Amino acid sequence: MKYEFAGPGWMAFMHGLIVERTNTLRKAYPDIGWSICEVFTNPPRALSPGGGALAWHCIVRDGQVTFGAGETDRAEFKVTADYQAVLPLARFDTEGDPARAATLSRMSRDLAARNLLTVIGDRAARHPAIGDFHDVIARVTA
Repeated sequence: MKYEFAGPGWMAFMHGLIVERTNTLRKAYPDIGWSICEVFTNPPRALSPGGGALAWHCIVRDGQVTFGAGETDRAEFKVTADYQAVLPLARFDTEGDPARAATLSRMSRDLAARNLLTVIGDRAARHPAIGDFHDVIARVTA
């Protein structure tokens, strides 16, 4: 099943994915924690009738997940991107291929160079057991 990027179904999928991964990790790492916030500017009117940005955030502390719609400054890692510009990245599955992962990185750097994407924080600073969510999400993003 595919979900419209940053739409209600996509957000529900994200929430479930994070809860599932946290439940798996907290057995081995009971104090595991990370936080992320993504903000998408200029989204389609159908997703944001008021015309404002779409955002979601997740804060995991001691194996407990707080997930919500909206922007927060409490996240250690925060991405702000133009909705239409980041959509091809959101759909890009690297398929675990290093060359495709390099392509995804180039796409991100290009958006940043054009001021269509900003990143605050360092994703690499989080616990390596958390892993990467990108490809799983790309496979369900319409």
